[in-house]
Amino acid sequence: MVLRPIEEEDVAPLAEGLARLPLMERYRRPAERLEADLRAARERGDGLICAEVGGALAGFCWFLHHGTLGMGGYLKLIAVLDGAQGRGTGAALLAAYEGEVARASAHGFLLVSDFNLPAQRFYERHGWSRVGAIPKLVLADVDELVYWKRLR
Repeated sequence: MVLRPIEEEDVAPLAEGLARLPLMERYRRPAERLEADLRAARERGDGLICAEVGGALAGFCWFLHHGTLGMGGYLKLIAVLDGAQGRGTGAALLAAYEGEVARASAHGFLLVSDFNLPAQRFYERHGWSRVGAIPKLVLADVDELVYWKRLR
C-alpha cells in the first residue's frame, strides 16, 4: 500500500468510486458534486491523502489540519472504496491523518453518522472516544456523533 497526496488525476476516479458507496448515496452526494468538492479542497490546501494498492486507488482521507474548536484537526471524510475494505486501508489512512494533524494540533475530531455502527466501532478500536452528538446536522433523520482523540 502506498499513501500519497491526492493529485488532480485522482479526483474524478475517487469521486466516481465514492459516489457508489452506500454512505454517499444516503447523503445524496453524486459523483459530480464529490468531484467539485474535492477540487475545491485541493485548491484550498485541505489535507487529502489517497491509498493505492497495486497501483489502483483504494481509498482516501480528507481533513483540516487545525481549527476545530480552536484546538485541533478535523477528519472530514475517510473512505475505502468497494473491493478494498478489510485490508487495513482505513487504518492506514486514519494513522496518516493522525500523524499529519499531530504536527500542529494536540487533538483530532471527527463526526460519525448515528446509524454507522461499523464506523463507530472502527474509531473506538483506534482509540477515539465519543464525546457528544449534533442532532440533524446534515440530514433531518440523522444525528452526527462527535468523536475526539488526543494526538500528542
